[in-house]
Amino acid sequence: MKSALANKSRKFAAVTAIFSLLFPAALPTVASAQTALEEIRQTGILKVGIRKDSPPFGYLEGEKWLGVCIEGLELFRADLEKKFNRSVRLEKLETDLNESGEKGRFRSVTSKRAHLECGPNTILKNPPNGIAYSLPFLYSGTYLLVKPENRLRVNPAGFLQDVTIGVLSGSVTEQFIAGRYQLANQRIYEGITARESGVKDAVSGRIDAFASDRMLLVGEARRQGLTPSQYSIIPDQPLTCISYGMILPASDTEWKETVNNFIRNQSSTNLLEKVLGRNSPFLTISVTDQDKCI
Repeated sequence: MKSALANKSRKFAAVTAIFSLLFPAALPTVASAQTALEEIRQTGILKVGIRKDSPPFGYLEGEKWLGVCIEGLELFRADLEKKFNRSVRLEKLETDLNESGEKGRFRSVTSKRAHLECGPNTILKNPPNGIAYSLPFLYSGTYLLVKPENRLRVNPAGFLQDVTIGVLSGSVTEQFIAGRYQLANQRIYEGITARESGVKDAVSGRIDAFASDRMLLVGEARRQGLTPSQYSIIPDQPLTCISYGMILPASDTEWKETVNNFIRNQSSTNLLEKVLGRNSPFLTISVTDQDKCI
């Protein structure tokens, strides 16, 4: 009897050993996932996702990255150098709105391609799975860009029946315009040049208006070399209020607090002053829209 039990025990141990070799993922792991801070301390690289179509947040001029996110994250990088007492390099990775590709802004963070994503990311009450937002670092509002001659025809207080409004595909603004102006005609713009094309079409009159965040509308108009006399931003009050946050991994609470502490210490006004100067129109936009929304 004892011999039979011993044989069964040996057979069970052998089967278990074989199973563990064939299916190692089924066994519990002891090692925990590496946090963003641990990885940056080890590699000396801060990986940030930035969109190249979103002035003044991030954009390319030739081969050079420019924008508030670039300059702001350089300040953050310098903070991390002091924290770790070692050099830290800022690695800039292009992101976009296409979440089916590896460059998707949310996917870039959940896949750990980037430690964070900085851009015109409206803070949502119910963020996608796996991501969290930092504290707000900039404020804006939803407006319509029109050519000056269309100011009377495009009345945001009305129903905008038969008015053609351009929006970015997959954006929060697209959803808002569809719900607010159900009698209007939406023209959907897609791809990396979507905002550029929408602003051009609104200024030329090919569409009646282009809807987006005022910060982004003015940023794109300035990038195209337009003067304030060539376009109008309406209405006087924002259609919706927008606060922007950085996209972070939901599970890394230490990293989230590190980023939030940096934002607390800077404040949006101080950050814009440092990056763009006190006379920047974007500083005025952010402060004005924040005051209007409050």
